[in-house]
Amino acid sequence: MPIVLPTDSLEGRLRLVQSRVPGPVYVPLDDATREERRVVDLVFAGRDVRNLRPVADSLRMVKDADELTRLRTAVDISVAGHVAAMQAARPGMYEYEIEAVLEAGFRKNGADRVGYPSIVGSGPNSTTLHYDVNRRQTRDGDLVVMDAGAEWGQYTADVTRTFPVNGKFTPRQKAIYDLVLATQRTAFDSVRPGVTLRDLDRIARTYMRDHSGTLCGDRTCDTYFIHGLGHHLGMDVHDVNVPGRQRLEPGMVFTIEPGIYLPQESLGVRIEDDVLLTAAGAEWLSDKAPRTTDEIERLMRRR
Repeated sequence: MPIVLPTDSLEGRLRLVQSRVPGPVYVPLDDATREERRVVDLVFAGRDVRNLRPVADSLRMVKDADELTRLRTAVDISVAGHVAAMQAARPGMYEYEIEAVLEAGFRKNGADRVGYPSIVGSGPNSTTLHYDVNRRQTRDGDLVVMDAGAEWGQYTADVTRTFPVNGKFTPRQKAIYDLVLATQRTAFDSVRPGVTLRDLDRIARTYMRDHSGTLCGDRTCDTYFIHGLGHHLGMDVHDVNVPGRQRLEPGMVFTIEPGIYLPQESLGVRIEDDVLLTAAGAEWLSDKAPRTTDEIERLMRRR
């Protein structure tokens, strides 16, 4: 049970800890004030005082069974919201109307809250990273990048789908989309214990570069892949990543999210899924959300 005490009792509490705890003393120093640090230095003079943050962070990187249950629930809720929003989407809807359907789907399925501000970017806004204004009116022919995750039990999902607001990809949109999807699949197939997210990023960019042809004009399409391939996921949407512990281990959960963004065409595509590393390889956690162009079009025909 946490105990809340006034700050002027810090010195006495620390002296009590010092008398009872042998070996190194771990203290949360990241956000400590100058006065708190002075007290720590005074009380623990001559002792091995270490920052608690890296130790606590390392405990968050590999998820136990309960954490995975929470994450799976958050992901399933997020998928339900994405599906509802895709089925409701129509040309002429405002981005915030699609957002409303999305987040209603989260709440309907038990979400505590959103894990981060929902991104619903249509047309030119699909090419802007972390766009969350969601005020534009969609037009026939737009792609919509919808990046949103529900939080459940203090754990958050992070899922992105790109879909045509009218329910039908153009040949150009499909070609870009299929390259992003194949890049994601290549990265996923390379996931195994011991690799790093940097390794996967390099593999993804190499695949995109080698298979882009003239699809993105004079430059290869990896030029327009303008963010990292993924990040750890857990209590925070960009969860902790402890320096020195870069290699992936079973029980870690992270995203794989390649993208291509062509502002001159108002055409952006990002596909993001949540992945669990196991001893046997990798598991898609968010695979219930339609991923291929055929699956997306089939879903949107049923609206």
